[in-house]
Amino acid sequence: MGRRGFTLVELLIVLGVGSILLAIAVPGYGFLMNTSRLAAVTNDLVTALQLARSEAVKRGMRVTVCKTGDAGTVPSACDATANWHEGWLVFVDDGTPGVIDASDALLRVQLPAHADVTITANSHISRFISYLPDGRSRGVAGLGNGTFEICVSGSRRDIVINNAGRPRLESGSC
Repeated sequence: MGRRGFTLVELLIVLGVGSILLAIAVPGYGFLMNTSRLAAVTNDLVTALQLARSEAVKRGMRVTVCKTGDAGTVPSACDATANWHEGWLVFVDDGTPGVIDASDALLRVQLPAHADVTITANSHISRFISYLPDGRSRGVAGLGNGTFEICVSGSRRDIVINNAGRPRLESGSC
């Protein structure tokens, strides 16, 4: 009995069919990656907001989430000119609201999001959002409600924070 193998024609047909299947699958994979990236960043920000709210109630003190452009450096500082997707900080805000003072305890540091991600906030929470001991939120000028818009490749999720400090999610497009 002789050995049988594939002929060159059979091999080319298999490679052709495989490349067609790969061409069909790659765009779907990109969509999956963008959806996953959007969900991950949204979850990170909601987790930071919930941490700040629960720590404010637990400690009986103001806890703030602020944007920063230097999340990886020590000491970290809030930065009003940074973008939210550059990173954020969660800290016990015992001094000036929205500013990390020497006596403030840093609770969490979020590093910058992927380059495809943009996060914007309305004017009420453009620089920071604080939670008071009763769980209510306060932003710039004392207004507590606000919206974060997170965009990745045309898909958007909004984190809408009501006056009581509770976040909820909405979907949309950029």
